[in-house]
Amino acid sequence: MLIAHLSDLHLYTQRSETGQAPRDICLVVERIARDLLSLAPRPDLVVISGDLADGGTEEDYRQIRELLEPLPMPVLAVPGNHDRREAMRCVLGERLAGLQEGEFLHSRVDMSGVTLLGLDSVVAGRPEGALCGKRLDWLERELEKTQPLVFLVMHHPPFSTGNPHWDAYSLIEGRERFTAIIDASPKRILCGHIHQPLHIHWGAHYGAIAGSPAFQYHLVPGSTAAPTESQVSYSYPLHYCQPDGSVLVHLRHIM
Repeated sequence: MLIAHLSDLHLYTQRSETGQAPRDICLVVERIARDLLSLAPRPDLVVISGDLADGGTEEDYRQIRELLEPLPMPVLAVPGNHDRREAMRCVLGERLAGLQEGEFLHSRVDMSGVTLLGLDSVVAGRPEGALCGKRLDWLERELEKTQPLVFLVMHHPPFSTGNPHWDAYSLIEGRERFTAIIDASPKRILCGHIHQPLHIHWGAHYGAIAGSPAFQYHLVPGSTAAPTESQVSYSYPLHYCQPDGSVLVHLRHIM
């Protein structure tokens, strides 16, 4: 099974909320979609770990839907802090795989020995993330029955990034209970938000942050300085899940 991990597209049609996403970001996302279609074999699933939009208007999500339309595989996506739940559900709800009903934009997909759970970690109007009791209760219930390999998809990293600036804007509520809930067996945690690729062994778990095709940062491990933007080529990870439970991670570069 092959899973493509995208994140932080920051697509917008009228106004960039961050002021950093390029005006031609829709063309960049279109190139990524074409690249996904060119793969042989194609991914079985595409995961997007938040900030699909850079302001979250319905018009933004309509354009995202058009760009995702050529992809024949399911797409699991969670919201990021620049997304808007209501607009995202209204426009993309039918396109997103396993999207759950309710207050939060959680998702569940089961495929070929793999369970993927998408967690909504957004705090409306705030850059940092949280998992309240309701959200953690949902996670605990969903983990009662899973496939042998479990991926958790969320926007805000629950682990330290090695940069104090970003750690203050990561998951700041619910981390202790989240850790206790998932510690029964190893999980693979796919995140975004940081705009720089990062991999970690976090206890028994594997964690990965995908970069952003909109703008990326230089993060120096251990540095206390605020990160600066970096003009580097973009790549997205492909997670190749094998029958013996091992997973290979390859980077797919977009020129």
